[in-house]
Amino acid sequence: MKVSIYSLKGMVYEGEAEVLSLPTVDGEISVLQNHVPLVTVLASGRIKIRKGNGFDEDIKDFEINNGFAQINPKSAIVLTD
Repeated sequence: MKVSIYSLKGMVYEGEAEVLSLPTVDGEISVLQNHVPLVTVLASGRIKIRKGNGFDEDIKDFEINNGFAQINPKSAIVLTD
């Protein structure tokens, strides 16, 4: 799935992900490709982006204070401060 993360300073990350983990106000969620459409409020915490399979993984990690996320079956857009 394509993931785009934007902050007030501009684009923070754009790339592919197998799993996107987000800290929401209701708890952490993990998003995979073909997830149902969703708009959610983000809480303070860490966004984790996992690429690759279990043997050759690349994990990126971003600290956020709050924001919003729009999830679609093929993409995710995150807006944060």
